[in-house]
Amino acid sequence: MSFAEFEKEVKLQGKVMAITRVHLADEEPKHTLGCIFRMFDRILGGETLVTGLGYCGCKGFENNSGLKDKIPDIPGGFGKFLTVGSKAQWTPDGERFKCDEDTAYGLYNGLPKNVMEDAEGNKYDGLKFEPYREGLKCDVVVCFCNPDQLSAVIVLHGYDKPEFDRVIATTAAGCASLVRIPLAEKRNEKPRAVITGSDIAQRKFRPEDEIAIAIPSEDFEYMMSVTEECFFHAPVWKPVRNRLRKEEHLQDARFSALGTIE
Repeated sequence: MSFAEFEKEVKLQGKVMAITRVHLADEEPKHTLGCIFRMFDRILGGETLVTGLGYCGCKGFENNSGLKDKIPDIPGGFGKFLTVGSKAQWTPDGERFKCDEDTAYGLYNGLPKNVMEDAEGNKYDGLKFEPYREGLKCDVVVCFCNPDQLSAVIVLHGYDKPEFDRVIATTAAGCASLVRIPLAEKRNEKPRAVITGSDIAQRKFRPEDEIAIAIPSEDFEYMMSVTEECFFHAPVWKPVRNRLRKEEHLQDARFSALGTIE
């Protein structure tokens, strides 16, 4: 099955994004304002965004995405920011995501580091975001999903994997779960997909019924290669498929349009 057919089957047209590590000298980086999650509708609509140190409107993105490995330099302190806040901060009451400062610092210190270097030792200083297309060579593929679509992507991702935990959810910043952690997973013998878009601080920038999953590109390519034999062709998929595509008035067939219709 082609990527276009996969998009149609799961109704993910215009909802799949690619992230690639790049050299800024070879690209045309752009300055952005505010949270990068605000840019995704434009990117999914066809734009390409290249960013790096000095181009990010949200300085937290530089630290959390993996462009740099230092704890974010926030007035009043990073630990205070994630807990009760201080008068020196733009959110004096703090985010209250962590119970104390030691736990907040422990979160950042525990994140994977050096993710802007690939398995061959090549070092990059920029990140490119663009719509995913057939055959595109990238590092991470991100699918923006509703619950039914997320279920389909997770089950397809696990088609060739006996482990039950090859998809993880994190409590890190949205850009860490979107970029840093998935890039680190590419170094693992058994890389995991990462549920992202769950950071409360960035939820307001995305639709209320949307979550996302970031998948190492090699896994995504394999997923596309097994769609001719997976659950898309089994009766169990039909009710979910019909709900996803209810406006298309699909035939009341035993199997999906990709399989045998009785």
